Amino acid sequence: MDGAVVVTVSGAVVALVRLVRWAGIPEARGPLLVLLLSVMGVALWGFAHGDFARSDIFSYFAGWIAVSTSAAGVYGVTDAAERTLRRNRQRRSEPIQRNAASTAPT
Repeated sequence: MDGAVVVTVSGAVVALVRLVRWAGIPEARGPLLVLLLSVMGVALWGFAHGDFARSDIFSYFAGWIAVSTSAAGVYGVTDAAERTLRRNRQRRSEPIQRNAASTAPT
């Protein structure tokens, strides 16, 4: 994949990521969604191009990395992943709340 193709595929994937985020996909699923949509975009371009030769595999891989990086930046994957990890840590560190009936003396 040359630079022009990467920019074209990135533009389509970035637009799709923005639409999906606008639709209200949970932030915690964003990083995985960005990777999957990037794979889909590169694979669709490769299918339309009609060339899955062994010599082009690394080119597709490098293109996928470039497309994923562009889409991740637009989605805000770093911030979304950090907030998700912080929420998960807080949930694990919070004590288990017992209801009043279970702690009342009998």
